[in-house]
Amino acid sequence: MKPAMHGVFQLAGGQTPTADVTVDLGKCTKTAELLRQLGKALSFPDWYGANFDALFDCLSDPDIPARIHLHGLNTYAQRHPDHFVVLVEVLRAACEARAEAEAPLTIWLDVAADLPLWPGT
Repeated sequence: MKPAMHGVFQLAGGQTPTADVTVDLGKCTKTAELLRQLGKALSFPDWYGANFDALFDCLSDPDIPARIHLHGLNTYAQRHPDHFVVLVEVLRAACEARAEAEAPLTIWLDVAADLPLWPGT
């Protein structure tokens, strides 16, 4: 059996992934706001501290949805390019941790970034 695909991917124009959860982050202009919105949309536990370490911890939990579409990150990526790079690295690390735990995590971003393009349609 072929293992499930995992990782962080960029969507090409018009692609719509089959996600368990789509999170609209289009109104988030600050990192703390973005992290809080992610926690709320993904129903993270009460201990979630809305920081990058806690984001990794929560996304690494196999009980969190396995296919997540993060929508509307263009403005955030432009305003906070350094934090956006950290966000992508945290997402990648969580995907790797989940793959090692045999609970693959796939995250799609619809923002121009240094990410592999999603090969699925």
